[in-house]
Amino acid sequence: MTKSRVPSTQRFFQVTGNVPEHDVASTIISQNLVNQPSSSQSVSHANFPAWLRVPRGPSYSQNMATLRSAMNKSFFSENQVVKIMQAIEEASGGDKNQMGGAAEFLLILVETMEMGANALVAAAFHYCSCVNALEFKSRFPTESFWDNHQHPEAMSSFGDHAFSIAQDAARLKKIETVAASVMKNSHAARVSPDSHDAENLRKLLLTETRDWRALAIRSAASLYRLRGIVNSGNTKLNPLIIRVCREALHIYAPLASQLGMHRLKNELEGIAFKILYPRQYKAVTSLADQPRTFSAGHQTIHIGQSMKNVLGGVTDQVREMLASDPAFAKYAENVVVTARVKEAYSMWQKMLRNKAKHILEIPDALALRIVFDAKKSTPDEDAAVTQARERALCYYAQKLCMERWRPAEEPRFKDYVERPKANGYQSLHYTASTDWGGEDWSLEIQVRSGEMHKVAEYGLASHWDYKANSKQKHAHHESTEAPKSSSVSHEAYLKSLQEWHWQHQSNTMWSDATPASSDEWLVNEDESNIRADRIRARTARLAPYIEAFAETQSDLLRDHVFVFLSSGHGDNTSEGKVMALPAGACVLDALRDAEREHGVKVNMRHDGGVVHNGVAANINQKLQNGDVLVVKDDEMVGALM
Repeated sequence: MTKSRVPSTQRFFQVTGNVPEHDVASTIISQNLVNQPSSSQSVSHANFPAWLRVPRGPSYSQNMATLRSAMNKSFFSENQVVKIMQAIEEASGGDKNQMGGAAEFLLILVETMEMGANALVAAAFHYCSCVNALEFKSRFPTESFWDNHQHPEAMSSFGDHAFSIAQDAARLKKIETVAASVMKNSHAARVSPDSHDAENLRKLLLTETRDWRALAIRSAASLYRLRGIVNSGNTKLNPLIIRVCREALHIYAPLASQLGMHRLKNELEGIAFKILYPRQYKAVTSLADQPRTFSAGHQTIHIGQSMKNVLGGVTDQVREMLASDPAFAKYAENVVVTARVKEAYSMWQKMLRNKAKHILEIPDALALRIVFDAKKSTPDEDAAVTQARERALCYYAQKLCMERWRPAEEPRFKDYVERPKANGYQSLHYTASTDWGGEDWSLEIQVRSGEMHKVAEYGLASHWDYKANSKQKHAHHESTEAPKSSSVSHEAYLKSLQEWHWQHQSNTMWSDATPASSDEWLVNEDESNIRADRIRARTARLAPYIEAFAETQSDLLRDHVFVFLSSGHGDNTSEGKVMALPAGACVLDALRDAEREHGVKVNMRHDGGVVHNGVAANINQKLQNGDVLVVKDDEMVGALM
């Protein structure tokens, strides 16, 4: 049966009746109506950004089939797969272009992240809302789609949890939209967001997140944009593409790392690096692609492959050495040995810092890590005694390595066990030398206990701890509730954490399933057990990250408030900043900070000199996260830049 067609905008927003086109926007805003997808023909793809310009309609069947296959490999139950596919169709209203795009988006969540069925349902509706927002903007450029956004009633059938995740993702998208508007600037020499703004915006998003899955969805959206830019075939830099790449590098890649999603982080950095700095990217990758002939066997192998071969050989030898050493085997357990080759973006950054001309000049371009626990002599042994044994075993393991792999010609020894870093980091590092292919290769060998590793990864010493100057807290947020992992043995827990952090196999697809309900049909008992094991492993991998996420969020909420400050008149704002102020700060505090940090002097003698969230500011008004302050040009001396 052929469906009757109604004007695109009215069908899009469920505007019923014969409403004139010029009144539709006000009707939508006043009635706060639920948005629904538009016809894929209603707005030209030429008006869309690069990542959405290629129509997905022609490939929607293939995209949906690819997503289904990926979910099956990830051990979702069949009921969950069907539910997610139905969510895509409901969210898109049957629009094939949106269905194809949503399937691509969800594939990112399945392949690079640890997300459950509820998060995928939420992501399907969120994706379609983002596409709908572009059509809304093209028709009503002065109205805000996200201010009045609600998900369609059809989403209620997918459960409250999926609905709340989607709502939270919409809130974060609104913050991003405000940031993009506020931080626009007319200074061609200035890049936006700069590192300071990016850090503050990252903190703002973190503090405003109610469910960590929503933040993961927005991080995945960053990768979707990057992939879309590459697939469009036009990576020529313009202000929008530059902003997307810088956001990926300085906002979403760190957030992905904070959530324990390192594969997502690596791809965000890799693609953004390739687009934003094509010459540097080509230089680094071409060094890895250089063929090299080795005297042993006269083999010609690319340097990048040679580096992997070196690490593979040393890793196997270290495992064998530790397992066969009587003393180490007697006192150590849960031994995990992992290795990695530094990624292109990190390699380039290190080359800049070290003023190196080749990737082989980077001491830790190759790195191997040994993590273990000390056995207790008795079940009730004092923890301090066990920790002392672990420290001794760290030195013993390093001694074994040094006897087998001598220090490099210019060795670097770092004893962070005896002398921990200020942020609590503990580990033993040294630069070793090994022979492969008749040549000497340098690699960094790290040794640490399991407890030291947990502190480094999830505690005060983590890369994403934002200044690492606040005390560890044990706050618990319902919105970021950490999964329980008591059913997972410590050995499996530690091993899975190591594998997750150092995972670099592009073909591996980690599971992303949530526990199936008791009435779900399972193919057989073996499949049920495999799925349960994957869910437990997923829970164990993510648990410490989410716990640390909640603690960091609690510290930031307690200590800071993040607001936008820009100059201009009305909607014509420019030269904006994201400011970090002490918790409890008022409008006057923000203006004083702007004067101190950016040279902005505001004339407060006249009413209306500063606008706070669209109305004249009361200088004593307490600020909330995400507030927008606009300083009128004629009341300002100096500039935010």
